[in-house]
Amino acid sequence: MGLLAWSKSIMNGDDNASLPPSKAGVAGDTGTDLAGLDFRSAVDAHMKWKIQLEGCINGTSSTQWHVDAVCRDDQCILGKWIHNKGAEMFGYSETFSDLKAHHADFHRCAASVLAVAQSGDKAGALSQLHRGDYVLHSQSVKKLLARMFVIASEGEAIDAHLRWKERLRDHIQGVGKDDLKVDIVSRDDQCTLGQWINGIGGERFGQMPAFSVLRSRHAQFHRCAAEVLTVAQQDKKRALHMLEEGSYRDASEQVAEAIATLFKGQKR
Repeated sequence: MGLLAWSKSIMNGDDNASLPPSKAGVAGDTGTDLAGLDFRSAVDAHMKWKIQLEGCINGTSSTQWHVDAVCRDDQCILGKWIHNKGAEMFGYSETFSDLKAHHADFHRCAASVLAVAQSGDKAGALSQLHRGDYVLHSQSVKKLLARMFVIASEGEAIDAHLRWKERLRDHIQGVGKDDLKVDIVSRDDQCTLGQWINGIGGERFGQMPAFSVLRSRHAQFHRCAAEVLTVAQQDKKRALHMLEEGSYRDASEQVAEAIATLFKGQKR
């Protein structure tokens, strides 16, 4: 199970899904570094908080803990991202706002656990660590972080759309790596953007008029792309010209415009 599959399992309510091991010898675990955050490292670091606090409570940790430092939500890997790059890229997102709030509450709860432990109340600290607000906010951070990874990962669908022209041109010229078929290209649910529209995009933005426009224009774009491939089977020169002028180019530009409109609305 990769991190994306793990994230979707967590989103679907499988709280017991095991975090996939990182790939040995691969810094940052390929595919998990998105939007300025290594999500694999962030998830792993967050889940280790409980073990580290247990070590402090039981006196088996050599780390010097300070309540005022643990209380801050802008010093850990995730916190630094939330207060900088994350806010810049996802400030419009309700999921991000929830993540920021629960992450801050989690650090306040962790600091409370530490304060109780340092006061000498081992039983009280362990009680806080294994039940109540600490557990609630820790689980919420894990779920929301998993959701943010899906959003950041599948959000790359937007950039993928702009690569279609190159893919089609290379295929027509016989130098492409993709075996494009007319019946597949004509479908609007097979490409990365289509999967986003029919998945997390629809879930997040489905009620917005701008999203309906994007869905419609994306379907039209795939019809035009399929037409280019059909023509290429008989006339490659004409097919290449279709990529530069006419309905294909117009449809592609309209999809890009619809994407921009959708996200500008969210940022406002």
